[in-house]
Amino acid sequence: MVRLVCGTLSLSTVLWWVAGCYSIPNAWQGLPPPATLLSGAAPVWERLAARRQALDSLKGLAEVELRAGIRNATLDDAVVVLQRFDAIRLEGIGPVGQPLFLLIADAHQLALYTPQEGRLLTGAASADNLVRLFGIALTPTALQYVLLGDVPLATLPSAGAFAYRARENLYLWQGQVPPEPQSYRIWFEPYDLQPVRFEMADATGQLVLQVWYGDFQRLSGFMVPYRITLVQPAVGRRVVWHYREVQLNASLTQALFRMRVPMGTARVAIEDLPAPEADTLPRIW
Repeated sequence: MVRLVCGTLSLSTVLWWVAGCYSIPNAWQGLPPPATLLSGAAPVWERLAARRQALDSLKGLAEVELRAGIRNATLDDAVVVLQRFDAIRLEGIGPVGQPLFLLIADAHQLALYTPQEGRLLTGAASADNLVRLFGIALTPTALQYVLLGDVPLATLPSAGAFAYRARENLYLWQGQVPPEPQSYRIWFEPYDLQPVRFEMADATGQLVLQVWYGDFQRLSGFMVPYRITLVQPAVGRRVVWHYREVQLNASLTQALFRMRVPMGTARVAIEDLPAPEADTLPRIW
């Protein structure tokens, strides 16, 4: 079920969002430091690469909340199916089990079917198109990385500054991933070296994306964040994923990632839809 809420934000709250100062409590602050401190980032990237190799799929049930300006919307039941960073399936379920939408994407194509409207929207699997549909400025592939508790970087860094921050009890890596012009900051908890926070700034230094990973649970040998928060400070938009159920490395069929719609379904290009304004809700909501 999708619930919509409109409200009034104070000036201080608006400035807080625009300045990108949204934050989440640090669960590792105050805990004992690691027995041995890392001197470089190589073990972090090795651990992340091994996790990517071992993690084949995720099936989950989540609640998803969007805040866009003064408007809020909550999707109570979203079925999430991810296949090894190659394909994603998101299905919105209504209060009596009725399908609200079905989104399927791979590295190239993105499709959204809305049965109540009888429409199929298709287009390139780009960040611009996912913003139009869902309000998230990530490609579908990058979103898969995030929902798997990974950082949205297909290529892991090979250089950059790395240090242990004693006050936070976290490791911090800062740098770039050539040839992309963006700069990144990634925080890792010091015990399992799991990413807990991610920031991306554009070529001008403006902060454009923040991701927080929290409520970790150990599942099938993996540390899995059950709460993932994505913030786009420049437009004051926040999306929170809260998993209620997660299953890892389940067997999946390719049929799950094929879009089938009834005959006569109207077809629309996603690129023909306008991008949502900062204070409006995107298509899915």
